[in-house]
Amino acid sequence: MKKKIIAAFICLCMGASALAGCGSSPAATENTAPAVKESQEQTTPAEESKTQETTAKETTSEEKEPVELTLWVTSRNSDDWSTEMENKFLEEHPWITLNKVVKEGDPGNEFYQAVAAGTAPDLVNCSFTMMNSFMAAGILEPLNQYTDNWDEWGNFTKEYTDMFTKDGTLYGLPSSVAPMLFGYNKALFKEAGISEPPKTWDEAIEDAKLINNPDKQITGYATLAAEWTEWFFQYYVWQAGGDLTKENEDGTAELTFTDPAVIEAAKYYQRLRSEGVLQSDLTLKFSDLVTNFGLGKIGMMPFAGDWVSEAAANGIDPDDIGLSLPPAGPSEDRTTAIAGICYVINAKIDQAKKDAAWEYIKYYCSKEYLSSYFENLATKGAPNPVIIPRDDMSVTDFYDFPEEYKTVLEEAKSVGRLEFYGKADFGSYVDRAVQKILVDPNADPEKEFAEAQKQCESEALPAFNEANKR
Repeated sequence: MKKKIIAAFICLCMGASALAGCGSSPAATENTAPAVKESQEQTTPAEESKTQETTAKETTSEEKEPVELTLWVTSRNSDDWSTEMENKFLEEHPWITLNKVVKEGDPGNEFYQAVAAGTAPDLVNCSFTMMNSFMAAGILEPLNQYTDNWDEWGNFTKEYTDMFTKDGTLYGLPSSVAPMLFGYNKALFKEAGISEPPKTWDEAIEDAKLINNPDKQITGYATLAAEWTEWFFQYYVWQAGGDLTKENEDGTAELTFTDPAVIEAAKYYQRLRSEGVLQSDLTLKFSDLVTNFGLGKIGMMPFAGDWVSEAAANGIDPDDIGLSLPPAGPSEDRTTAIAGICYVINAKIDQAKKDAAWEYIKYYCSKEYLSSYFENLATKGAPNPVIIPRDDMSVTDFYDFPEEYKTVLEEAKSVGRLEFYGKADFGSYVDRAVQKILVDPNADPEKEFAEAQKQCESEALPAFNEANKR
């Protein structure tokens, strides 16, 4: 049943726990029920089916050794539906028990250190950003042995599964995908006499000038300046026709902080500042920007599809949230990033746990589970325009989104890419350079990024290349 978007906040988390952990490899025994003895009492087909199902479960439970899976979960509240789905998993897998350990923040990003310390969960749902580092470190269990025998595997979108496949080996199963798009406030655009979102960098600045209204505390354009600046900045580098790093064939990285496209992106940032259309308070953090967008104080900004419900919770009419591909830079390219999370199994655990971990992943990534998940969200009326990484279903099957959302989600599949290679290791150096050119109007982008590259090459690059060289 489709539902119209209303202003309510729902955090998009897959599974009974948002960020879970556990691991193991494929079950060795087949679930076959023994022959049922003939009874003089006549049974109906339904009763016979139920008897066979019960017997099969009992047989399975007897054949399999008990396994306890350790998961990292956040303290986010779960509803009756998620509890029901977890209980269903446990009923179908009576040999598996769950040891849920509360882990706040982003558990997926702490997985590497925990594996080294021997305190990691058996599986985890981690961000796409961390996957290159995790794959190179050898801490992820190959999943081919499981997916090759899974009848649903052929329905997963190859564009996304290929991102986590190295030399034919799959290491992560995508569970949700959120493309980074460009958000704009339709009401502010209409007030300013603007009929459509900007298609180029120049158009974006001109539109921002028309929207900017300091008296009403409305800023025409916003981007990250206080934290994680490399996150948004990379999109502008791509749109200028370059990148911040280069991945070599042997898995090592080459820094390209001084690429002409990087300097073009930096100069555009400076121009946003000098033209007076960027947020005046450069100390605003990510959550502040999303909140201010929801309060109607920002005309446009980089904006992911899964922030829609959060913005709506802050007061904006969901119908006023416009989404498009980002404006094109000098390269006339509108490339953006694909973010998301995927399930991985801890390679350092024993085989029984790996097998049990796969059963957990298979359950929470199945079409049956995902359909129930989105149907449950529909009853709450708070959907986000995200991408389900399967070809046999779409989020638009469950909600009535604006037509432009459907279009932009489809477009994002062809222009989306993973974040720049080595971002987790090199991002902080880019971050500092971006902050300098924003804070100091006289800063020289070429000088700042050259110094950032030199420092990164000295402090971070050698260890990264040693760890990632194939």
